[in-house]
Amino acid sequence: MDWLTVLSSVPQGYVLGPLLFLIFINDLEYGVMNWILKFADDMKIFGKISTDMDIVRLQEELDKSLD
Repeated sequence: MDWLTVLSSVPQGYVLGPLLFLIFINDLEYGVMNWILKFADDMKIFGKISTDMDIVRLQEELDKSLD
C-alpha cells in the first residue's frame, strides 16, 4: 500500500470538525458482518473465530476498512 496525499481536511479545533467526523463514520459498519465497536475517534472490528473460514472473513473485512 502506497502513501497518498491528503487533498482536503478540517482544521483542528474547527467548530464543525466533530460533526463532520460523525457524519463520515456513521455508515462505516454497512456491509460488515462482524461486530463493530466505535468510541470517540476509534473503531474496532472483531468477531468470534471458530473455523479457518471465520479468520478469512474477518481479514477480508479488515482489508475492506483500509480501502
